[in-house]
Amino acid sequence: MKVLASDYDGTLLFNEQFKEGDLKKIKEFQKVGNLFGLCSGRPFKGIYEFCKPYIDFDFYILCTGALVLNKEREVIYKSTISKHLLHEFYDCYQKDYDIFIQANMQIYTFLKEDLGSMVRQVITSLDEVEGDIYGLSMNAKTDENARKVCLDIEEHFPELTAHQNKEFIDITEKGCSKGLGILKLKELMHLEEVAGIGDSYNDIPMLETVDHSFTFPTSPESLTSIVDDVVDSVEEALDILMKE
Repeated sequence: MKVLASDYDGTLLFNEQFKEGDLKKIKEFQKVGNLFGLCSGRPFKGIYEFCKPYIDFDFYILCTGALVLNKEREVIYKSTISKHLLHEFYDCYQKDYDIFIQANMQIYTFLKEDLGSMVRQVITSLDEVEGDIYGLSMNAKTDENARKVCLDIEEHFPELTAHQNKEFIDITEKGCSKGLGILKLKELMHLEEVAGIGDSYNDIPMLETVDHSFTFPTSPESLTSIVDDVVDSVEEALDILMKE
């Protein structure tokens, strides 16, 4: 049995659309007994309803590794941020950045504008955030600024890890990453090998952890230099795995 964990934005989803070749190959891959799932920075409700008509995922690694669900969408692992730390973080960065809170399987935000396929709950107070807090995210506008803000976050909040995803930043509990999500998936679903594909900096821990790694020619050199195969699509990665 082969297993592939795929990043979502920029790997599987492009401009709010999936590639027909990817969708066809995913179904073919699963039909012969293999597993295909996600390894994304997004929360569950930011993905599930949009993907439901197209892909039946076998597992979900979400919120940059802070939440792992099985095929039945049951929680098999979680890493959380305290409400107290959320308030401290918000007080520090809310003047300069829109902060998205990943909690209770969804996104909470003060931002009212349309976010495309990203389902979210608009709030007026942090007190409206319910359930476990898995992560935070923010748009730093540019790659360069995102790198600087990541360093600033980890300097002022040693309890957290900041993951750069191009101009975006995903924040988790210290030590949590997509790589940790892969390890928890293997342990809890009793998988011997898992392959992974991704396109940005926050995918590096995943690509360094999986047993067979893929990225695209358009990805940063820090990814293309460490993977086993550079491919043009998820479809091509699945073809390679099925031929092994």
